[in-house]
Amino acid sequence: MNAFTALTDSLGRRIDYLRISVTERCDLRCAYCRPRGVADAPQEDPLTADDIAIIAEAAVQLGLRRIRLTGGEPLLRSDLEEIVRRLRTIPGVEDLALTTNGQMLAARAVGLAAAGLMRVNVSLDSPNPAAYAELTGGGDVSMVLRGMEAALDAGLTPVKVNVVLASPSALDRADLAGFADLARHKPVHVRFIEAMPTCGHVSYLPAQQVLDRLAQMGELRPVDGPHGGGPARYYRLDDSQGTLGMIAPISDPFCAQCNRLRVTARGEMLPCLFSPGGISVLPALRGADPRESVAALLRHAVAGKPCRYAEVASADGIRAMHVIGG
Repeated sequence: MNAFTALTDSLGRRIDYLRISVTERCDLRCAYCRPRGVADAPQEDPLTADDIAIIAEAAVQLGLRRIRLTGGEPLLRSDLEEIVRRLRTIPGVEDLALTTNGQMLAARAVGLAAAGLMRVNVSLDSPNPAAYAELTGGGDVSMVLRGMEAALDAGLTPVKVNVVLASPSALDRADLAGFADLARHKPVHVRFIEAMPTCGHVSYLPAQQVLDRLAQMGELRPVDGPHGGGPARYYRLDDSQGTLGMIAPISDPFCAQCNRLRVTARGEMLPCLFSPGGISVLPALRGADPRESVAALLRHAVAGKPCRYAEVASADGIRAMHVIGG
């Protein structure tokens, strides 16, 4: 392989972002991700730290520069700091981030930063303790807020807060005033995300309705997004320290700019969030030349990347989000 070659798909999209789900285990039960009735995850994670490092090395050699570790809940892996440390030693990795529900972040933020993690996204679907506990199947919102503070103190910035709008009632339940106050008083970036139809079809709240409601709370000014890019449109409310963002994959799809591949917690490579069939990387990882074999699978996945998620999405083929990775 030639070092640091650019990887582009048939539409000319440059693919430079890899999301790796390191576990499908989670300590919460969010309805849009791991609802009740979904079988519990196996206790053993198919991808080892060695596997994850090899996948990342192959991807970087092909020109991918950004890596995000997701789940499930990545902090359930006791070796997460070691995984981070190994990925940060790969020449060419420019951005290494983590998505977490924040329940255990306060205790590990310093260690993750020391290992080389650069930034975090924290899931928080309501700032109201009772509503959050209901939405997550028993989560503690105070732990999330403590985790955010620990991340800010440890330099894991920018801290982005993901709010999934899973149903029309979310406009009330999400407590928009509480999120606006969070962005006012903390240098965090709250992003409202239209729910994708994972775990079966769900109704969703258009991001524009959230934006309209927020505009009633003060002056909203469009601003540049924080480091990390992505499809969000960002606004600043009055003199807030942080920002409010909108991610609208349903009402305003951004597939034409999609730059990512995914590896699921089960070791399947997906060219699209809704790909009905993944390419297993496990045989390649166990072969004689795993990096070259994984690189070949990455090329194959890019070649099969669809123009738009609607081309491959089907009610029967959608995996649960805790398996795919957020």
